[in-house]
Amino acid sequence: MPMAEPERRSHRRTRVGYPVRVRTESGDEFEGVVDNLGALGALVATPHLEASIEVGASITLAIDTDGAVIEAAGEVLRIEQEFAEGDIRLAFAVRFTSPIEPPE
Repeated sequence: MPMAEPERRSHRRTRVGYPVRVRTESGDEFEGVVDNLGALGALVATPHLEASIEVGASITLAIDTDGAVIEAAGEVLRIEQEFAEGDIRLAFAVRFTSPIEPPE
């Protein structure tokens, strides 16, 4: 039986499903969903496979938390394509430049 990979995060993340608007350094914008969210980072997924995003890129997220919008700047740590509900989507992990106050 394979051993579980140790948790790499120092802060807890919560599964959320919030809509998000992503803005890249070059000014490109696209929509997605925040799959999980914590004070120091998030996992974002989008069906826009053509999105111009790279590891190490600076991005800004506008996360709609059911009425309030949280703006968060961060750096893309990793990118992967994944299958979700029969569709391929682009998923990327973001580490925030400054901690945010995630909703409870």
